[in-house]
Amino acid sequence: MIRAFARTRALKGPVRSDVDLAMTKWWGKKRPAEGQITKSISAHEQFIVGPWLKTFPQKVIRRAPTYIIYPGGAILLCWGSIKLAADATAAEDYSHRP
Repeated sequence: MIRAFARTRALKGPVRSDVDLAMTKWWGKKRPAEGQITKSISAHEQFIVGPWLKTFPQKVIRRAPTYIIYPGGAILLCWGSIKLAADATAAEDYSHRP
């Protein structure tokens, strides 16, 4: 898949003649296909997602602690704070009743 998005080889071409005279030197430094992607994944290419599916379980197991501890801890802390505040508010509301 890395080769599918390979960059083109640098081409050395003549100076552009369709630009202003003041910009000829600037455009002369640019290569014709610098950074342009010319290859892409074919619609008929098989087994594109297969290699990702093979490594998916190992990546989930390896990354799960990071994805669970920090966001999970933040969500738990937020939920706990809201629950504690709601319970305190409810207790105060009912404390004034006879």
